[in-house]
Amino acid sequence: MVQESTAFTKTSLAQVKGTINGDAGVTSPFAEEPVAFAVGGEFRKYTARQGADALAKGGDLGGAGGATPDIKGGFDVYEAFGEVVVPVASDKPYIHSLTVEGGLRYSSYTVDAPGNPSYNTTTFKAGGTWEPVEGLAVRGNFARAVRAPNIGELFSQVNTGLTNLGTDPCATLTTAGAVLPGRPATGPTGELRAVCLAQGANLGNIGSIPQPNAGQVNSTGGGNVNIKPETSDSFTIGAIFQPAILPGFTASLDYYKIKVTGAISSPTPGDIIAACFGTNVFSPVAGASTSAACTSIRRSPADGSLSGDPSTFTGLPSVLSNAGAIETDGIDLIMNYKTDLTDKIGLALSFNGNYTFTSTFNAFVANPESVNRDCTGYVSSNCGSLQPDFSWSQRTTLSYGKFDVSLLWRHLSAIEQEPLDVADGGAFFSGTIGASVPGLGGQTLNFGKIKAYDYFDLSARINASENLTFTVSAQNLLDKDPPVTGNNAGSTSYNSGNTFPSTYDALGRRYAVTAKLRF
Repeated sequence: MVQESTAFTKTSLAQVKGTINGDAGVTSPFAEEPVAFAVGGEFRKYTARQGADALAKGGDLGGAGGATPDIKGGFDVYEAFGEVVVPVASDKPYIHSLTVEGGLRYSSYTVDAPGNPSYNTTTFKAGGTWEPVEGLAVRGNFARAVRAPNIGELFSQVNTGLTNLGTDPCATLTTAGAVLPGRPATGPTGELRAVCLAQGANLGNIGSIPQPNAGQVNSTGGGNVNIKPETSDSFTIGAIFQPAILPGFTASLDYYKIKVTGAISSPTPGDIIAACFGTNVFSPVAGASTSAACTSIRRSPADGSLSGDPSTFTGLPSVLSNAGAIETDGIDLIMNYKTDLTDKIGLALSFNGNYTFTSTFNAFVANPESVNRDCTGYVSSNCGSLQPDFSWSQRTTLSYGKFDVSLLWRHLSAIEQEPLDVADGGAFFSGTIGASVPGLGGQTLNFGKIKAYDYFDLSARINASENLTFTVSAQNLLDKDPPVTGNNAGSTSYNSGNTFPSTYDALGRRYAVTAKLRF
């Protein structure tokens, strides 16, 4: 029998903003342009509501991963800000131009919750640009920023859903029902046995606990009205090139380093397991069975596993807090070149690339067992979305009169299984898929490696008149299939349908025709 289910989301934003800007009436004795400024204030009121029918709220939708609870809440923000741009010098020896700038913003938040939790933040920026000669500029900037928790992070009800976990330290059986290699048929022993029992396993199932079903386990988390904005410090330094010997060419190269403290996050499955079971998950330290890190993990009373009916046990705890830290650094390169090949034919080339050196995430800084993971170029259930080491896009456009054709080349570097994930739970499947698996039977695959991917998009445009433009495009021109990664290669939020649709094209080749009419 087919059952329909409905859900709705309503959001609103009320905003009042005022700004005064212009010249300050002051000019540096070494510059020609005056100091510019802007000051202002702003009020914003956010509200949101999400609801669903009884079928969704009860967690009865197949594949939904748990119930869909109602969300309702909002918050207010009052802000005051000021910015200033100061031309320091121009047309001087070794200083074609020199400009510094700064800004300050004060924000006051009030959450629509019992007790009206409130907090204030101050953010700022400072930077400058030095152009020693015409065509070369060096720039740098430091900024303190915040991200306030959104309504979902504040008001989502505590709910038991699913997360990914490849290996359960308490498991005795494989998913096929055989005893795990090196594990006695009687199940866990010593302190490990005591931990498993303290988490809700019982004497009747302690010797037959299965591995996670389809690599997924129950996880319980939700919003927290007491979390505060996360804070970031970012530093960038770079240069802009516009050489006179190559008209039409511009390039910029920037190094960035960003650090987020008090990050709004929940612990990863690997961190939750490590906090309880320690570095050697099969030999937890003495007394672990009474620690909060262990007893907060709850198991199925039916078979002692972490997979099963969410109404009977909660699985891994994943409540939001400000306990996380994020840090990344890398290089951005942008190049553009435009020229006329003939009187009627033009050529435009553009390149936009990023190389990420590190992208670390620590979900629970205060816990010594929490890992500061560098997930650049790696995939695992603890890494979230994919972050290739190197990604770039290059566009080539040829134009002839009112017509132009453009080819976009998108590149993503290779990805492999996170080494820590291999050490904790073993390597992902690598081998030949059984003949009975639809669409993949007989193929030899390695879920632990994703090769580099290249996509091509082609578009053609004609300006039929000054006001009317037609565009025809083909995305994923070569109809490249997304990689098959297996169900436990990555978190449930990003691994959908055994691939990563937010990173790779899961729809295949598709066409579009658009018309733009300007009045």
